[in-house]
Amino acid sequence: MTKYLSLSHQVAVLLCCVGLFLSACQSSEPEDGNPLSEEEQESAEVRPEVIFAVADDEPIYQYIESQGVVEANQSVELKPKISGYVGQSYITEGKRVQKGQELLTFDQREYAMAVDEAQNNYKQALSEYKIENRSQGVMESLSSGEQAIARDDSLVRIYSGLANAKLKLERARLDLSYTVMTAPFSGVLSTQKRLASGTYVAAGTTVGELVDDRTVRLRFDVLESELGNINSGMSVQLTAPGGQQLQGQVEAIQPVVNADTKTGTVIVSADNSKQLLYPGMTVEGRIQTLQEGGKARVPRSAILSRDGGRTLLFKLNPENDEVEWVYVEPEAQNGEWAIINHENIAPGDTIATDRHFALSHLQVVEPVFELQEEVSASN
Repeated sequence: MTKYLSLSHQVAVLLCCVGLFLSACQSSEPEDGNPLSEEEQESAEVRPEVIFAVADDEPIYQYIESQGVVEANQSVELKPKISGYVGQSYITEGKRVQKGQELLTFDQREYAMAVDEAQNNYKQALSEYKIENRSQGVMESLSSGEQAIARDDSLVRIYSGLANAKLKLERARLDLSYTVMTAPFSGVLSTQKRLASGTYVAAGTTVGELVDDRTVRLRFDVLESELGNINSGMSVQLTAPGGQQLQGQVEAIQPVVNADTKTGTVIVSADNSKQLLYPGMTVEGRIQTLQEGGKARVPRSAILSRDGGRTLLFKLNPENDEVEWVYVEPEAQNGEWAIINHENIAPGDTIATDRHFALSHLQVVEPVFELQEEVSASN
């Protein structure tokens, strides 16, 4: 009895396995019960994924890109014109000052005394000049001839010492004015040392630097072949090392090209009121030199070259997912886009942009579409 039950159990297991096998075979067939033909199986296997984008009617722009170094619009080393002892120094690193603001004062007593001395000498010379002038006038009145000798007042001033006394007085007053150093323009101060009261400073000693950084200048080296596309007044997009965007303007183009590097220098000015750029900083510059439109704009990556130098692109038929190649000649192109004027290409058409190098005419594909914001971001 035990042997009979074991045999029955084995038969049941075998029948179950056969049923599962038949069920698997039926599930691999189409719902209509007809097996796939070899042609259909081959077509189902060859549907490559291809990246597509939609053509539009936007224009394209040509840019010249380069790196430039920031320069202050103007800067000056602060050097006193006289020697003396510091009364008060307001020159502090990073301090922002306005035009005419006091930066450094000297002890004025010595220079004030020099003015008083020069003024006394001038008064004495003026008295002698008057005496000499009256004496010269009497001599002329006693002249018997009708042709009187004309007086040369400048010679009288020189002989009397008045001219020299006046010159020394003006010099003393000028030196007195130099005891107060003021800012020649608005800007920010830079200094390596702080001057204490009573410090002796010789004339011509550098005590700091004043930099006007409200407007900055940048020098961009550009290939000689591109210089002809740049004109004064063109807008320049600037990118600081921190990623901040600023706008500049072409101020001038240097008239001499470097014979070794075959580059010319474009000078750009930019408002720096937000203090984003500092002298010596390296900045990216982008100059728009051309804007051109046409019937349709497509990504530059859509254009393929074939033997013989002909160029083409693949256009999708959305009804059957077939791609049709269209021979085109771009009217204009830059690094990202191309302008196409062709009767078979229009805004709104779906154009292959990637994974399309090995496609053939009227091939069925699996379309994958680029996100529109990604396409726009590359413009």
